Amino acid sequence: MDTGQRLTLAGTAVLALAWLAWPSPDRPESIAAPEAVPTVWETWDAEPVDWPGHLDGAPWTPLAVLDGPNADAHALLATDEAGSLVYLEQDADGALSSTVIAEPGGVPGVVATAATDERLAWIQSVPDEQGRVESELWTAERDADGRPGEAVLLTADTGDVITAGSAYDLQFAAERLHWLATARGETLITERRSIGWDGGDVDVVGHRGAWQSAAWPWLASAGSDSLGGAQLVRTDTGAGVKVFSGADELTLCSATWCRLVVTSPDGSRIDLVRPDGSERVTVAEGFASAVSPDVGLIDRFEPLAETTATTGDGTTVTLFDLEADSAYLVASSAGDTGADARHLWWSSGTGELLVWHVLDLTDLAE
Repeated sequence: MDTGQRLTLAGTAVLALAWLAWPSPDRPESIAAPEAVPTVWETWDAEPVDWPGHLDGAPWTPLAVLDGPNADAHALLATDEAGSLVYLEQDADGALSSTVIAEPGGVPGVVATAATDERLAWIQSVPDEQGRVESELWTAERDADGRPGEAVLLTADTGDVITAGSAYDLQFAAERLHWLATARGETLITERRSIGWDGGDVDVVGHRGAWQSAAWPWLASAGSDSLGGAQLVRTDTGAGVKVFSGADELTLCSATWCRLVVTSPDGSRIDLVRPDGSERVTVAEGFASAVSPDVGLIDRFEPLAETTATTGDGTTVTLFDLEADSAYLVASSAGDTGADARHLWWSSGTGELLVWHVLDLTDLAE
């Protein structure tokens, strides 16, 4: 070995020793992975009812879930792309059958529905020749199995109907059907309208300001009237409740809970609170939003949906349990979502693979 090689090897050995002796850099403490959100399915003994999302090759959207004709069958009201109202029934084997109840012949079509064990009711709206939306209230009796009979026009004296996508936009109560309309005039007046189940004259009572329906007999303030606080009023007695909140908090109420929304460039925070100010709890932060305009379904659950860069085109659906003060994952890559007074639904798949999943929230409260 010549002198140059010996020097090279010696230098390499010195560098190796220096590297071994050199103090190692401080290593950051390992970052714990975020704790996984528990799922509804591992927490409760429950499962959704799955519905094929196409009927005769055409997609449909749930409006309201009904009691099925027997313990092994399921039923719901839906609307199709033409705005028609459809009764869907699924038997124990998953076979789907349908009955078209109403074909308004234009959009928006059926905008609100209500149901009892004995009858169905709905409001359908279509534009007239001048483009002004005209609405009618229809009803249909249900047979012993719950299936709808012939549709009957109850009244065309509906006023300019107000709908918010709420389960209470149209409701049966106190032997009457109830809905809201906007009075025509310069002053903002919300009309509370009602009619007997079998027809008759329409009763109209005006309420100054913007209001939306909550579970009978309550109305809740709406729109700009709900920024920095809200009001609830009983329509049967006139008694009211003032709900206090921050000046920057949009306050939306149901009969038993209020949703407070504070929006910022970094997202929003959603709190729920009782109308008297008690039991306030944060249910979501960031870019989550409520699935339903109705607050605190069955007085316990708040369904939430969030779409972020990490979820791609899918939506993360969670269910906040107000009793447990905790959120539970429903679906990590859902499509569309919706709810009625006691059900949550979401879609998965696209095209012919579209499926609707319907969860009865009362199954979780047992």
